[in-house]
Amino acid sequence: MNYEFTTKRLIVKEWHAFEPKELNQSDLVNIVEKMLVPDVTNTFPLMWRGSYDKNRVKNWIAERDQEVKTLLAVEEKSKKSVGLLHFFRGHDRSKGTYLRLGYLLSKVMWSKGFATELVEGFIHWCKENNISTVLAGVDPDNIASIRVLEKNNFLTEKTDENGINLLFVYDFMK
Repeated sequence: MNYEFTTKRLIVKEWHAFEPKELNQSDLVNIVEKMLVPDVTNTFPLMWRGSYDKNRVKNWIAERDQEVKTLLAVEEKSKKSVGLLHFFRGHDRSKGTYLRLGYLLSKVMWSKGFATELVEGFIHWCKENNISTVLAGVDPDNIASIRVLEKNNFLTEKTDENGINLLFVYDFMK
């Protein structure tokens, strides 16, 4: 399967697939280290929170390579790394192929519409590849990410006892 797509401003493909000329910085460890700052990771699962040095980044990359498909989003014009999108196939949905989605944006790229554009591009890619459902879990404190999913027509599937959104779904079968 081809895991590449483009949007108006982004080139998105597997994080190990970029050629040095396609990036303004070619070392993946350095790219990811600059993204995984505490302000970015503070709504991640507990084991991913905190500061990252090169060794922790190398381990994080190796873990992602074992668990999920990870795509790097790069701004086409500047060749700057914008963020990461990762997903894996789920096994417990009753119909079709579904993916679990996660994404992060480099802090310097916040509030520029890149997250919405990245998720929108991923949804388009899913449609082209016959994915039936995309699920995205969101920490209730991550208001910006919740808003990105809502702008991309994800619906709330589950809420906690206070009615706070936790799991969002985009169903292509409806």
